[in-house]
Amino acid sequence: MPARRRSTEVGLDSQLSDPRLRARSPRKVLVVGEIAPSLRAELSDRGASLVEFPELMGVFELLARDAFDVIVVDPFVAGGGLDFVNALKEDAVEHERTKATLYGARGNSPFLRGVAPPALETLVLARARHGLTPVIVLPMRDSPNYAIVVQPPKASVLRNMNRLPVATAIMTVRASDFFGSTGALA
Repeated sequence: MPARRRSTEVGLDSQLSDPRLRARSPRKVLVVGEIAPSLRAELSDRGASLVEFPELMGVFELLARDAFDVIVVDPFVAGGGLDFVNALKEDAVEHERTKATLYGARGNSPFLRGVAPPALETLVLARARHGLTPVIVLPMRDSPNYAIVVQPPKASVLRNMNRLPVATAIMTVRASDFFGSTGALA
């Protein structure tokens, strides 16, 4: 018997437009920075529950308190969207390097410019709660590519929005998509 094929990206997109599937459980999405009004409307139409944070100030405290299904990041958010993703997803070893920048580097450090650093306890809680939460980094400038980051660098991927629309990725991505499944153990 032939193996079943996974649904295609077009199949995922059409499934999401089915109102019976949208009504199951809303996807809790944190938006950090700005998103296009058309994307906001599409996500709302598809049943996403959006929590929008226009800047980085206070976002670590929110992440330490609340769980989200996916985090969407504008790379141009004031303070540095890519630096925010690094701060959230880095491990303890990398954090030692970040501390040098975040908590006292001299000069023109680009890390989280103009944003008060979160308390270390808050950062640890936010990382623990969202260690496997997918983060979607929106396209930069005119690029058709966006990033999905679960655990950098091994569980990260670039996607082309012409092949898999950003809204579809936001509504369907799961951390388990990035890790191989194991069969029964004995």
